Order: sequence, then C-alpha cells, then structure tokens
Amino acid sequence: MFGFIKGIIAFKNNDTVILDNNGVGYELIVSNMCMSHIGEVGEEAKLWTHLHVREDEMTLIGFEDLQEREVFRKLISVNGVGPKMALTILGGISAKDLSLAIATQNASFLKGIKGVGTKIRERIMLELKEKMNSVESVQLSMTNFGGEQNVLFDNAVSILVDWGVQKSTAEQIIKDNIRPDDNMESLLAKAFKDMGR
Repeated sequence: MFGFIKGIIAFKNNDTVILDNNGVGYELIVSNMCMSHIGEVGEEAKLWTHLHVREDEMTLIGFEDLQEREVFRKLISVNGVGPKMALTILGGISAKDLSLAIATQNASFLKGIKGVGTKIRERIMLELKEKMNSVESVQLSMTNFGGEQNVLFDNAVSILVDWGVQKSTAEQIIKDNIRPDDNMESLLAKAFKDMGR
C-alpha cells in the first residue's frame, strides 16, 4: 500500500513515530535502532514501510532503509517469528550484521537479544540461509570462484568494506586469514573472529 512515507516527525516515543505528511499523521512502529537514527521531533524523516495485516488490526511498520525492511520481511517468514520479535531483533543487531551472521551461519550474533532463545536463533539460521540476498551472493561467489585466491580475496574484501570496514584494514585482515583451501564462508568466519565480532 505504501512504499515509504516522508514527513515531519510530530511525535516519537518508545517504539512509535508519527510522521506528519501534509496534515496527515502516519503512526509507525519502528525498531530501537531505527528510532535512534531517524532524528528528533520537528525534523524531516523518510521511513520505508511494511503494512502488517491481521484479522483484528493493521499496523504500519517503519524502517530506516530498504535493507532493514527486506530483512524484517525475511525474519517474519520464519516459523515462530512475528513482527514484534523481528523488530526486537533488528533493535539489537543491524540488518547488515544479521545478514552477515546468516551468511557465515554465526548464531552467536543473536545472543543477548531479549526474547530470542537458542531454538529461535537456530531456526533463523536454518530457514534464512537460502533466502537472504547476501547469503545468495556469498554462495554464488563460492560456487563460481572456488579456489581462485585472487578473486576470493577481492570478493571477501568487498564484503568487509560493505560492512563498514576500511578497505586497507579489510585487505590486511583477509591477507592474514586466507588459506589455499578456503571458501568464502570459512574465510569470512575467520575474518570476523579475528575482528572480534
């Protein structure tokens, strides 16, 4: 129904934001992380949206960017994960880091998020492994490039840079960790362990 809503922040509290768009106040539920990034009352904001419809209510959910919305939609496709839990997860881990956790099958990224137990973490890892775009790109790299170290190196560096690591640092980390028998998954797992993430 709505792709995004752009307007002035008229109200924000806990998990709720109201955007004033030409005199119409749109009430959106957002994650804690999104809330901390969108600005203050009186400032302009643009939130991408997802309309969640149940038999007895409709809820408009807001997201900082398209990636966060996409990851939210993947999360609610997991058995046992509803919108509230998906927003809780995205309030404790960024969409990028969650995508990376799934790409490397590192469930420890989700530890410490309130209400997300071991079974849910494992289910998210299992059910989303084939669904996440970032995972598919990693798997494609693994399939296409195999043991070609230079291509593997370049792609691994690019992934780290996408996740906010300085290019020179990313190159050094990959150089320190790459081995002849590595594939993308094993290399990234070592790289992030080396970074303490």
